[in-house]
Amino acid sequence: MADTKGQVLLVTSGKELLDEMTPSMSGRGLELLCVPTLKYAAERLAAGGCAAMVVDFSRVPPAEREPFLALHKQHPKLNLFILESTASLAPTVASPLRRLPWPLPAGFADQVRVIGRMLVFLADQVLFTTGAVQTVFQQSGVSPLSVESEKDLPEFIRRQNEARILAMQEKKPKKSWSLLGGDDQAATDIAKLPANVVLAPVPGGAAEAYALDAAIRAAVPEAICYFISGMDLVRYALQELKDGRAVALPRDQAGRVAAIIIENSEGADVRLKARETERILLLDNFKPALTGLTQALQGAGYEVTATMDGSEALKLCNKGAFHLAVIGTAITMGEHSGGELAQKMRERDPDLRIIFMVEQYPLKAALQGVSQVVELGLDDAILKPVEASRLIFSVDKALERRFLMLENARLLKEMQELNRQLAAINGFQKNFFATVAHDVKSPLTAIMGYSEVLTGKLKAMPGEQRYAANIQTSAKTLNVLISDLVDLAAIESGKLRVEIGTLNLMAVINDVFERVKIAAQKRSLSMTLEAPPVFPPLAGDDARIGQVVQNLCTNAIQYTKEGGKITIKAEVAADRVVVSVIDTGIGISKEDLPRVWERFFQTKEAQGMRKAGFGLGLKIAREIVQRHGGEMGIESELGVGSRFFFHIPLKGPASAAGAPPPPPPAKPA
Repeated sequence: MADTKGQVLLVTSGKELLDEMTPSMSGRGLELLCVPTLKYAAERLAAGGCAAMVVDFSRVPPAEREPFLALHKQHPKLNLFILESTASLAPTVASPLRRLPWPLPAGFADQVRVIGRMLVFLADQVLFTTGAVQTVFQQSGVSPLSVESEKDLPEFIRRQNEARILAMQEKKPKKSWSLLGGDDQAATDIAKLPANVVLAPVPGGAAEAYALDAAIRAAVPEAICYFISGMDLVRYALQELKDGRAVALPRDQAGRVAAIIIENSEGADVRLKARETERILLLDNFKPALTGLTQALQGAGYEVTATMDGSEALKLCNKGAFHLAVIGTAITMGEHSGGELAQKMRERDPDLRIIFMVEQYPLKAALQGVSQVVELGLDDAILKPVEASRLIFSVDKALERRFLMLENARLLKEMQELNRQLAAINGFQKNFFATVAHDVKSPLTAIMGYSEVLTGKLKAMPGEQRYAANIQTSAKTLNVLISDLVDLAAIESGKLRVEIGTLNLMAVINDVFERVKIAAQKRSLSMTLEAPPVFPPLAGDDARIGQVVQNLCTNAIQYTKEGGKITIKAEVAADRVVVSVIDTGIGISKEDLPRVWERFFQTKEAQGMRKAGFGLGLKIAREIVQRHGGEMGIESELGVGSRFFFHIPLKGPASAAGAPPPPPPAKPA
């Protein structure tokens, strides 16, 4: 891939991850480069050109974890993705702060239970407030010590660690085998040691968690810290990339890296900004749940308005007042049911996203609530009692959907406006080209004719004859430019004149060769013609095909330096004739190759050598060839030379093997 901005470096010692990630990368125009170790990764990044690096920590030695993070600091513009497995996340491996997804990976809490060193879990405000992390650990037999505030946390961890070490020394088992065998008293003593698992909130999110990790490890070097967040994976990744930090993903989510890279390059700042102040209307008739869920949503960064009155909620719900409404379906304190409220809210604001909280019992009411979600086109139905983390997950998804729908509508409107403007510009251009071509052609013909007469009559006056000759040459050049504009206007109006008849390709090529050979000789260029003595029957327009060959030869002469070589080559294939013009000129870069067919396009190298022209010749030539049922192509290398070629299908039975028949003659403009 020529565009190095699309290169992604993958560090892994296994082939399976490369095979897994390649389809998603190539499908989004990204090129995946694979190296096995830190050393090779550093060398490749030093060479430049990589936009992102993906490190498979399940295949990287634990000792290289920090060097990889240090390597990222050396390349701050590089997007770093870390793929974690259960093994690489294990608390047995010392490391700077690691992010744990929510829910926790299977078996992770069991690993925590058997570790003796200090483990610190920094949970986002919602997970901590709702007690979700505490519950998971307790179910696995771990009793974490919850600290209500992160203030002075490093000092607290230091004191806790010292107390634990002191207690272990005082209660050291008499028999070394007792911890492995059946010494119940020793096991009981170990269980009574000061807690080594500490859980604390981080209201400031990831940035605060990284700062706390550094401070804690400075106070207790052997401590291991984790950050637990329930934020949507994509939203989390975009925020981390925006802040210049590494993105940690579960290894089974490797296929999402490509989409995150693309989304980050296509306006992630706008996306994140749009998610900062979303407003939620929360409606339910059970006050304790209403209070708890309000606090959880506010902790997640949302602006929440809570009410127990359905009529009040409906009054509040004007267009644009809220982004999402969470409705408990068992609303009995007002005149509207949950379903009726949802319908009326959508009538007032079609963009409002809605989530139902449905009573589990009676079963009929639960089924009715779930079915209404489908019937009304709502976003989700959550059974009560509602866990805060589950609600936040559903809210994130619904608001993500709302954002994408509105963004798509905005982009569609912008595209329609741009299309309207483009149509107006194209219409102006077509009219301009047609008018200029028509109004200039007639006086130009007169100038060419009279200058030719003057050139002949001024033979006895060399100085004046030279002036007349210059007028004639300039008029001919202008005539070519005007002809290109006429052809472009005809192409864009669908009226390019192509008279299909019996094509004498040999005569056409010979005629062009004789004309351009003189110009090539003046520039000290070697020009040769390679063609078979006869061609099979062909259908086409002699003048138009001659125009194509002339254009290719003229370009070759203009862009080939003195002493170069140009070859016109014609070959007969099974179902077509291929004509090539090969030169040893300046060539075209791989980046510019796809653009050579665009109107008015000229490469930077060509602009420095071209004497005149609009850059329309190749576009017109390709259109002419396509009108003959053929196609044009290019093979080129910058600084080496180019091969421009076109093919025309054979006429009659010989063409049955492939190319389509030529189109009928176009009507004159």
